[in-house]
Amino acid sequence: MKITEMRSWDLLIPYAEPFRPSWQPGVVRKDREFTLVAVTVEDGTVGYAGVDQFRSSEVKRYVEPYLLGESVYDVEHHAETLRNAGFCWFIDMALWDIIGKLTNKPIHEIWGRVRDSVPAYASTGARGNPDERAELIRHYRDQGFKFAKFRFGNEDLKDDLAIYDAVHAAAPELGLMIDANQATNLPRKDHPLRWDLNRALQTARELHDRGCLWLEEPLPRYNVEDLVRLRECSDIHIAGGEKNRGLHEFQVLINAGAYDIIQPDPAMSEGMSQLRKIAAASEMWNRHFIPHHGLSGLGLAASLQLCLTTPGLKYLEMMYEPPTRTLETYQQLGGIITSTIWIDDDGLVHGCEEPGLGVSIDESKIDQYVVRS
Repeated sequence: MKITEMRSWDLLIPYAEPFRPSWQPGVVRKDREFTLVAVTVEDGTVGYAGVDQFRSSEVKRYVEPYLLGESVYDVEHHAETLRNAGFCWFIDMALWDIIGKLTNKPIHEIWGRVRDSVPAYASTGARGNPDERAELIRHYRDQGFKFAKFRFGNEDLKDDLAIYDAVHAAAPELGLMIDANQATNLPRKDHPLRWDLNRALQTARELHDRGCLWLEEPLPRYNVEDLVRLRECSDIHIAGGEKNRGLHEFQVLINAGAYDIIQPDPAMSEGMSQLRKIAAASEMWNRHFIPHHGLSGLGLAASLQLCLTTPGLKYLEMMYEPPTRTLETYQQLGGIITSTIWIDDDGLVHGCEEPGLGVSIDESKIDQYVVRS
C-alpha cells in the first residue's frame, strides 16, 4: 500500500492560563507550538503524528519527497529517512497508525502484548510552593491517580525537600517521583543552580529515605561519567533519556550504566518502532524501559503501545496539570483530538481496541490554530 499524500500543519494552541515550564526558568508561555502530520495511502486510510515546535517545512522538504510513492509497510527503510531528516522520526507514529488501520488491529496486537493495562502517573510541568503542590496532589488523588511526579528546582535542597514533604503529607498513599530537569536543552531566561554530582547525590539519598520511586534527570544528559557514579552510589532509581536523540546515544547510556530507568520519547528521541530496540537493549542490560509522555494524545498513545508490548517495570506518564496543561489543551490539542486516554478507578490505563494508535482526529478543528507564513 503506497503513500500518496502527506500534509503538515504548524499549529499555535493557546493555554487557558500562562504556563511556566520547570525546564525553562523565567519563561512564560501563553501557547504551545506543535506540528501535526497526516499521511494518506492509496485506499484513503490516514495516519497521524505530531511533535512540539514548528516542523512542517522540514517535513515538506526532507520527508515528503522520499516517502511519497513508497510502501507504508517499509518502516525500517523509512526509519533511516526520518532519522536523516532533522529529527522527523515522530512520523513513524503515522505509519504505524496506518498499518494498524489497514489490518484492523491496534498496534499492541500487531507487536504482541505483555500486559493489558499499565499504571499511570500524573506529571506536572511547572514548579510551585509546598501549599500549591499539596493542593494539586489532592486533586490527583481525587481523580484516581495512584502515582504523581513533581519538579525540583530550588537553590537550597531543604526548599526542594519541603515540597516533597508537603506533597507526601497531603496524600501519603500516592507513590511519588521527582524530576530535576537538569538534562534540558531549551533556552532559559533565569539561570538557576546547575546540579553537580554532590547535589545530585545528596538529593538522591534524601529521596530514598523518604520512599521516592525515582529521581529523574539529576545531571546534564551528556555527563555520563557522573551519571554512572551517581547511579552506583545511590539506592534510589536514577532515570532519564527524554532529551537524548538517536539509537547511538541510548547505546552509550545503556552500555555505560548511566540510568536505572531509560525514558526515550516516541516523538523526540526516535521513531516509536525504533524505541522497541532501545527497550530490548534495556532488557538485556537489566535496565527499565519507561517511555516519556509523547507530547500529545498521539504521542501518549504511542507510549501506551510501547508500555503494553515491552516487559519489565512500567508506568505511563500523563502530562496533566490544570489549569494550564489540561486534557483539552495538551492531550487533545485544543479539540483537534476527540478521543481521550484516561485512567480507570484503579489508576490504570487500558489498551484501546480501536485500530492503529486508537486516536480520533477532527480535521475541521485544525484551521483555527494554523500559523500562516
